[in-house]
Amino acid sequence: MRSILLIIFVFAAQLLYSQLNTPKVYEQNKTLSYHELIAEYQKLADASGKAELFTYGKTDVGLPLHLFVICGHKEFNPKVLRTDNMRIVLINNGIHPGEPAGIEASLQLAAQLLSKDDSISKILKNTVVCIIPTYNVGGMLNRSAFNRANQNGPEECGFRGNARNIDLNRDYMINHTENAQTFTEIFHKWKPDVFLETHTTDGSDHQQTITLITTAHQDLPPVLGEYLDKNMSSALYGMMDKKSKYLMCPYVHVWRKPPDEGFQQVFETPRYSTGYTSLFNTLSFMTETHIFKPFEDRVLSTVDFMHCLLDFTSKNSKKISALRNDANDYLKKQDEFVLDWTIDSSKYDMIIFHGYEATYPPSKLTGEPMLYYDREKPYTKEIKYFNHFEAGLTVDAPKYYVIPQAWKESLKRLDWNKVDVKRLTEDITLELDMYYIDDYKSYTDPYNGHYPHYDVKTSKKSMKVDFYKGDYVVPVKGRETFYIMHALEPAAPDSYFSWNLFDEILQSREYFSPFIFEERAMQILDTTPGLKEKLEAAIKLDTTLAKDTYRQMQIIYRNSPYFEKTYLRYPVGRIDKKRELPLVSEKDYQ
Repeated sequence: MRSILLIIFVFAAQLLYSQLNTPKVYEQNKTLSYHELIAEYQKLADASGKAELFTYGKTDVGLPLHLFVICGHKEFNPKVLRTDNMRIVLINNGIHPGEPAGIEASLQLAAQLLSKDDSISKILKNTVVCIIPTYNVGGMLNRSAFNRANQNGPEECGFRGNARNIDLNRDYMINHTENAQTFTEIFHKWKPDVFLETHTTDGSDHQQTITLITTAHQDLPPVLGEYLDKNMSSALYGMMDKKSKYLMCPYVHVWRKPPDEGFQQVFETPRYSTGYTSLFNTLSFMTETHIFKPFEDRVLSTVDFMHCLLDFTSKNSKKISALRNDANDYLKKQDEFVLDWTIDSSKYDMIIFHGYEATYPPSKLTGEPMLYYDREKPYTKEIKYFNHFEAGLTVDAPKYYVIPQAWKESLKRLDWNKVDVKRLTEDITLELDMYYIDDYKSYTDPYNGHYPHYDVKTSKKSMKVDFYKGDYVVPVKGRETFYIMHALEPAAPDSYFSWNLFDEILQSREYFSPFIFEERAMQILDTTPGLKEKLEAAIKLDTTLAKDTYRQMQIIYRNSPYFEKTYLRYPVGRIDKKRELPLVSEKDYQ
């Protein structure tokens, strides 16, 4: 009997061992297909009680988004895990499936964490690891040997665009795709303390295999930003120096010029993953392995960084929890928010950079000088790293925003992001501040299915506005505050306005017929103080206006009581902290 039990035990152990040893196809310069990848994660889940493979929502190709969760306590309810004070790390892969290093790295990481190696699995005592195997499912299914013209392997890989040809790493704020809508569900359900997204980059050539984008610390509440800058980031670089054979440096943010004279920290606005996740005080990172390095090295360097990130998170679990709680409390009291930053070119740090000398031989096509890197001439030297930012657009937080129920696209996005929203219980006239759009520019070519606005200029006016039963009130408080400000302040770089959700206000609806309006126009001109002078000044600036009857009438019309007051008026009102708001439902909108 004992011998039979022993045989069964050995067989079970061998089976578990084989299931946890996932294929290392990257060693043959290959990457798994979508269906092979999900099958491998399912094997890991079946072989270990410490992991589950979940499905969420849909992606634009019609398939769900998978989430693989590893928990040493065998608990998979995020509410319970937060109550147990477990740190949650979310790793997102395959947003650009043509950059599959993270896809393969996360599968290896999962198998290692579920192994019997206590030196690796010990982090699961206080840390839960959540892995999105591949985010861009449609792009991964669009597999080819010709999707990445410059890349050094693998033999075949996925495509950058998703099933709708959207770049998902521009869609975190506006949620144009089902992929992004499902991601928000995962993100807000699990509320990760730390976030990592994996990429592969090009643009320059250098000795480093892996580069790192870190959230700009200025964009976080001070207590959390200082910790990220002074403690966590520097520790991760130090750990990689000690534990990995692969060199790592900050993301090399240059294009068509060598980095020898220095480069600046990339600042990611909320359209990007780290810009979005950091709005909720998540410590966020993005790896960018180098496109010219062998695929196996790109995978293994990413595995090394993942281990460093998890190790740091586990060892500093209580500190990270306390700082994030402090940061959330800080948001409740914060009166002023910086919504855009510009690089301060007068300040920089010096970093050690391992590069290659730049050369400029003539192009074989045109004969003109063209940048190349001479790998026979490596160098190691200090260069400038511009990582200091100055505050740009700065806005005072209101007590509430008020949104008419007609603007359903914006309201859906607030709901997806779990923003606390209330409803007016009856019609009411409110005295509040309204923005007018004074000027803006727009993309002339399509960008991710939109024509975004930028360089938005506004003026604010206090006025009385009618709102109606069922219109929405957004309290500005707590964890979602920074997201709300970025979404609803029209001049913010990735606001709902900038992403075209309020474009209807940019068109005038009423008009006049000149032959009917002329007599009334003359009366308005005679009775409106300063209007004649304004018209004369316009004619001096544009002499063609002198003989243009319609355009002169247009100036008169736009300065008359007949001109619509809602033209260029942003429909979201602001109630400042000195005012109270009656007639609001007690129950939050569901």
